[in-house]
Amino acid sequence: MENYNHFTYGEMLARALKPIRHTDIDKHFYQAIEVEDLPDLDERLSDAHGVNLIAIDGSNSDFIYKNPEAFLKRPQYFFIIVAQTDSTDIQTVLAAQKQCETVAEQIISKMLCDFHEYVSGLHALDPETFTIRGYGPIADNFYGVILGFNMSQPKPYKIDQTMWIWD
Repeated sequence: MENYNHFTYGEMLARALKPIRHTDIDKHFYQAIEVEDLPDLDERLSDAHGVNLIAIDGSNSDFIYKNPEAFLKRPQYFFIIVAQTDSTDIQTVLAAQKQCETVAEQIISKMLCDFHEYVSGLHALDPETFTIRGYGPIADNFYGVILGFNMSQPKPYKIDQTMWIWD
């Protein structure tokens, strides 16, 4: 089975979703390593317009230990979907968030289809971990939502003797 590549998958989504319509000429897809890396995006989004997708391939993980056979690493991934607004009044912001939430729900639907078909490396998706939260502002009046989810990866827990100094 192929491994999940968050940036490749995110770019595919951005190219395929009509509200985003990312192309090599008209960019609407951006990458970041962590949520804390987003201030750097302000500059990259300075020429952006419309609806944009930001893929955040973080190194944060949760771990679950339910019994001796079930130690799981759960890497966290995020997509931020934002739409440019012409003002910051509450109704405009809420409308942008609603538009982006609809896009986020379509991304969830696509991911679940790929999960069930064992494609795009989504066989490890944990469908119970999807979250959608409001997001913004970023750059020049972009508001929207952040979509989060986890993968589940079994992890062995063996002691690597070369990593330890035993007295």
